[in-house]
Amino acid sequence: MKKLVLLLVLAVLLLSGCSLVPLNITGLVPVINSFNASPSSISFGDSSELKWTVTGATSVSIDQGIGAVAISGSRGVSPAATTIYTLTASNSAGSVTATTQVVVTGTSSPPTTGFPIVSSFIASPSIISLGSSTTLSWSVSNATSVSINQGVGTVGLSGSTIVSPPSTTTYTLTASNASGSLTATALVQVSGEPYPSAMPTIEYFTASPPIISVAGSSLLRWSTLNATSITIDNGVGPVATHGTLIVSPPYSTYYTLTAANAYGYMTRTLLIEVSGYPPPSSFAVTSVMAYATPPSYSGPCPFEFTFSAIITVNGPGTVTYVWDRSDGSPGPVQSAAFASAGSQMVTDAWYLGGTYSGWERVRILTPNSTMSNEAVFTLNCL
Repeated sequence: MKKLVLLLVLAVLLLSGCSLVPLNITGLVPVINSFNASPSSISFGDSSELKWTVTGATSVSIDQGIGAVAISGSRGVSPAATTIYTLTASNSAGSVTATTQVVVTGTSSPPTTGFPIVSSFIASPSIISLGSSTTLSWSVSNATSVSINQGVGTVGLSGSTIVSPPSTTTYTLTASNASGSLTATALVQVSGEPYPSAMPTIEYFTASPPIISVAGSSLLRWSTLNATSITIDNGVGPVATHGTLIVSPPYSTYYTLTAANAYGYMTRTLLIEVSGYPPPSSFAVTSVMAYATPPSYSGPCPFEFTFSAIITVNGPGTVTYVWDRSDGSPGPVQSAAFASAGSQMVTDAWYLGGTYSGWERVRILTPNSTMSNEAVFTLNCL
């Protein structure tokens, strides 16, 4: 009799379509079955493996610069300090999150010299509908203070916060210490709102792992918006608007990504530390902006345009630079000495005899490779 009852139960289960595999029921938010780090505690410079399984999601992402991942999988991480990772699983019904922590022991404090390092600052998702929310996540090292504009205020070295902008908004994170400050931006686009057409945006610029051994390699990852030119210093040069690149610096090296357009530029700097080599000197150009005077002229020719640029540094040192022109003729290498942190103006002139539209910009050669916006001008000879 018991065998008969058991057979009847199995038959009912089969006829009703039951399965031991979890089903995704339309209208339900995703389920995060597991998200953990193994090991959960590591020594400074070692690695941990993040593992996760998710059911019923159309997209899955992890913060701290990792980005979109598969529904289930694993990823090796080498955080420089104790870090909380947040996994977000989403579908049309909504999203859920789960966190796991990797505790870093030993020599885990960031360098005590040099300017701050913004390892990541992202919005996930970066596009929302009006009235919806997104999560800002960030990771900063070697800073004594960190703040985010748009009403967020002072925050910790790493963390996340939920925001609900009423319109397309650029959030700016500022990390500061005694050597100076660096900024990073995260754009949140509200569907139906116009896309900003001014300053470029660096969505993220990360290195994985951030600490390598001698002769080791690290993977640079970046994504930019609204930029006409993107460059990475230390011999990398022009790159695509988003991409990846493997680098093998022979010693601890700061890499700076510069995204520029006609309205200005944004930079993001990160440190790849090579074991046994201290970080390089902290002296750097933190911003450079160029202007044309006047921006346009109509009248008798020839005519001379004057160009000026404001170079800002984070400490004492000498900057070398050149003026680039739209006709492809760069000027001579020049220098500007700074007794302390601050700004100086440098100038150039271009004497033209016929109708022409073009630009000039300043290209910094040392101490770090970066460039200004293109100072656009138009000459109409009458």
